[in-house]
Amino acid sequence: MKTINSILFIFICIISNHSCIEHRDSLEEIKAYKPDDEYFKASLVNLHFIIETSPINKVDTVFKQLISSHDLPVSANGCQNGVYIGESPYDAYDYRHWVKIEIKDERIISIDYNEIHKSGTGKQEDESYCKKMSVTGTTPAIAYPNLENQLLEKQNMMSVDAVSGATYSLYRLRYAVTLALMQARIAKQL
Repeated sequence: MKTINSILFIFICIISNHSCIEHRDSLEEIKAYKPDDEYFKASLVNLHFIIETSPINKVDTVFKQLISSHDLPVSANGCQNGVYIGESPYDAYDYRHWVKIEIKDERIISIDYNEIHKSGTGKQEDESYCKKMSVTGTTPAIAYPNLENQLLEKQNMMSVDAVSGATYSLYRLRYAVTLALMQARIAKQL
């Protein structure tokens, strides 16, 4: 019995480590943006928590303060050409906020944003989720492309306006874009 339990424990550990390896940790990668600040990653974790649990006016205030105090990028200025992914930790509903941006000549030339459940399903593609959210006047399938198009046009995430009914998604997008832009700045320094 002891041997079976030991084998089961090892099997669970292997499965757990495998799933961790497959999932990237954007927050771990961006520690290099402020390597001398031991609390930098904690600040970003806290920001994610605030986005998920606070009234929107507090989210807006704290987000702007963090951008300013850490000199975080809001555009592709000073960024290396390439494709970058930013993703948040999972929220209380098991979604992570994920973005892939492509940068060329200090401009964002493509963006793909989604909020992806642990099951792998994105909110944009989840017909059931979209139907439930439609009572707000929008859905992820409508709101996310709107936010993406605004970013491509304005080239500054702080100039992107919220879509009515999806205000928190604006801050989730900004959060993920910030992580991707930090990676692009780190790449430029290498």
